[in-house]
Amino acid sequence: MGVEKALDSKKVLQAVNLSPDESIVEKLTEMHPMRQITYASILQVVVLFSMFGCMAINEQIITYVL
Repeated sequence: MGVEKALDSKKVLQAVNLSPDESIVEKLTEMHPMRQITYASILQVVVLFSMFGCMAINEQIITYVL
């Protein structure tokens, strides 16, 4: 019972902290370097455009408030 509770609390902490499962991190190190670069580049572009979107939304909110 104690082990199951510890595992459940670890999963809850991972979800709260938005940390990935350890098996995912291990798979990343075993992946081909060019595939890692591709995934990182795609993620970078997604984050960049989401930042642009957030800045546009903030600009609209600021002009609405003022």
